[in-house]
Amino acid sequence: MNLKLIVTKNCAGCKRAEAQLKQLISKKESLNLIILDINDFKKHGIFIVPALFIEDELFCYGDVDETKLISKVAKLQY
Repeated sequence: MNLKLIVTKNCAGCKRAEAQLKQLISKKESLNLIILDINDFKKHGIFIVPALFIEDELFCYGDVDETKLISKVAKLQY
């Protein structure tokens, strides 16, 4: 399952979300984290970072609620 994290440079929230997600995927082999720069997504209407997508569907902006993320991923895998 693909998780896409949209980030920008010099963003503390982006760095926090990236570290959190990297730790999470180290425990879940079925997850693949893709980190992308917001400049590649402005044409798609994404202007807020960090933004997390699960299988190309927006999951959240800002800090990641790990409990909700794990629940969402579990539902999608079944």
